[in-house]
Amino acid sequence: MIEHRALVVDDHPIVRNALVTSLLALSIFKEVETANCFQELNEKLEQDCDFQMLILDLSLTDISGSGGMVFMREQYPDIPILVFSASDDVDTIIQCFEHGVHGFVSKNSSMQVFINAIRIVLEGGIYIPPSAAQRLGFNLSESTESEPHPANGGPQFTPKQQEVFDQLLLGMPNRVIAKRLGMAEGTVKTHLHKIYQLLQVNSRAKAILKSQQLKIIV
Repeated sequence: MIEHRALVVDDHPIVRNALVTSLLALSIFKEVETANCFQELNEKLEQDCDFQMLILDLSLTDISGSGGMVFMREQYPDIPILVFSASDDVDTIIQCFEHGVHGFVSKNSSMQVFINAIRIVLEGGIYIPPSAAQRLGFNLSESTESEPHPANGGPQFTPKQQEVFDQLLLGMPNRVIAKRLGMAEGTVKTHLHKIYQLLQVNSRAKAILKSQQLKIIV
């Protein structure tokens, strides 16, 4: 029996209604709530935060896209965020993952792509569009399917770096990582800097893609 609940946040009523109808018809979620602005979103979550996914538009009228993501990831870190946005330039996508989202889908994408991204995130994965991955310098299709999980071939993290890295893959902001691991936020940033060096990347999005490429994560 499907138990997942989603909260769709978009200021366009046609988009909201279309998403609710599609998601319920496809039996992906048991229930789909909606909010048309950040204030309504916040009010709903204060009353009930038992959602397995937040589908978030970046162009809300009462808060900036980055502001909404930062607030949600810090206040409700256990609710995965899937961004559904008309702005799909590389800088926007990188910024989204810096703020800890679990997936990004352009509003120009097909419904099948959108559904696939939802399922990946619900299963605990991270979805970055292949086109965005290519623009960031990654072609994951080049990785061989038979390539094993690297026991010694991947970067060798210290135990603390591994803990921070694991939290990064959960989409946790630096402040939440610091609280969960009992360390200063500056220490988290130091560990992340070293992790990026070992992975030879300079952002969370690229760290995720490099980890997928190395088969550290799927």
